[in-house]
Amino acid sequence: MLYTHLQSLKSSRLSLGTAPFGTTIPRETAFRLLDAYIDAGGNLLDTAAVYGFGVSEQTIGAWMASRGARDRVLISTKGAHPAIPSWEKRITEADIRADMEASLRNLNTSCVDIYFLHRDDEALPVSEIMPVLDRLVREGKTRYIGASNWTVARINAANAFARAEGLTEFSVSQIMWNAACINRDGLYDQTLVAMDGTEYAGYAENRMPVMAYTSQAQGLFSFIQKGGYDSLSDAMKATYLNDTTRRRAEIILSVAAETGISPTALSLAYLLYDHRVEALPILGISKVERLTEAAEAMDLSEEILMTLLS
Repeated sequence: MLYTHLQSLKSSRLSLGTAPFGTTIPRETAFRLLDAYIDAGGNLLDTAAVYGFGVSEQTIGAWMASRGARDRVLISTKGAHPAIPSWEKRITEADIRADMEASLRNLNTSCVDIYFLHRDDEALPVSEIMPVLDRLVREGKTRYIGASNWTVARINAANAFARAEGLTEFSVSQIMWNAACINRDGLYDQTLVAMDGTEYAGYAENRMPVMAYTSQAQGLFSFIQKGGYDSLSDAMKATYLNDTTRRRAEIILSVAAETGISPTALSLAYLLYDHRVEALPILGISKVERLTEAAEAMDLSEEILMTLLS
């Protein structure tokens, strides 16, 4: 396992996404996945208040209690997601605190390691948001704060305000990032923020780590390997297909054919070995063998990496 430091936290580079835990992935299967991930050296679990409306967090809390594992894992959770189904924004102190308290109860812990705002509300000045998050840190409810689906421009504004006021800054971000080139207009949810040239340049300049969600591009490269581009769903075509994605797919599938390494592992390596922006890919897996497949990404030769990243 590869590791990094998120401020004072020693974190595995591969994070385990838990959105379907306890819902489409039954609790027993989720426990097996969590056990296997920890046994492989992983320690960063990603969840959110909105995942299963608390069921994901409850599943993690139950697993930690059954294994006595709270001191062996880092918990990142997210709150202040827009209301469902109205999609009304809810980044008020009352909303943030309500979600935080619910998350702490669900996880059966007094403090999470990283607390993310799940979305932004650009109509709100950062001066109304950052003091609320700083109070959560000072009250011991979270150790660090992060921004999920915020643009670099807004993160920069928020952190500039926090520095000037002596408040806690965002230290990590979550956006959509994978080896494909994402078509912003093709996203199913237009409130998501995806990696592009502007965002990448900002993260490189700020040296801020990114927990990359949809890091395996929903299995895009494996689907192309098995059935070609025509086998992709209309949604995947709208989200990913463009000339840049096709060029990257050619490289990934060529290396896969020559080495026998899975396209999933190779696409994760594209993120893990980026030299300008530190990525912590969030793994979305439903079977233990998929974890073994992902782990291949951390054991590639220099020759393979040079070809992959060329």
